[in-house]
Amino acid sequence: MEQSSKVYVRILHHIEELILQGSLQAGDKLPSERELAEKLSVSRSSVREALRALELLDLIETRKGEGTFIRKAGSHRLAEILAAFFLKDEKARQDLAETRKVLEVEAVRLGCERATQEQLEALRVLIVQSKKHWSEGVIPVEEDIQFHKTLVMLSQNTLMLNIWRPLVEYSKVALKESLTREGRMNYVWDEHESIYKALAARDKHAAVEALHLHLTNSRF
Repeated sequence: MEQSSKVYVRILHHIEELILQGSLQAGDKLPSERELAEKLSVSRSSVREALRALELLDLIETRKGEGTFIRKAGSHRLAEILAAFFLKDEKARQDLAETRKVLEVEAVRLGCERATQEQLEALRVLIVQSKKHWSEGVIPVEEDIQFHKTLVMLSQNTLMLNIWRPLVEYSKVALKESLTREGRMNYVWDEHESIYKALAARDKHAAVEALHLHLTNSRF
């Protein structure tokens, strides 16, 4: 009998392929158990068990007499759930990290010329909030994401931001792992502050170097 965890991942891969092809969206019906079993060369009982797990994650819902559907209410979590599995692939993690770095570095370079004072102040406030939440025992994942989102927004390039957004959805699992590494948070703030200060000084070289160091140390 196939290991259910392996079947789980294969079904997730298949769902992702359907989404990328535009064949499956929130609210759409999934292929039947029989179709999935034949497509993936696994038993129907293993498919049934994997689908049950996906339902517990609020990704899908089974409607009696109709079939199984991608949940509309929980569909926004799809990228994050898929990431938990796909980012175990080291090559996928490397590709994602490289792409994020290209976008964020160029955004920071542009930001040295285009950033508004309000955006720079937002970066400073996020650093303060991050420290506060960490002191309260909360891992500042959202503050970290907002910090990097603001870096991209400094570019004043909407297309760049729209490309960056889904990359971060796939990064959330890896981001939390990075922030919880022993001692990591002690350096995150210093790195963020170095990026902020370089941007405030409109120093492109220093800002890019500080961001490169931060992304390298983050390991995701």
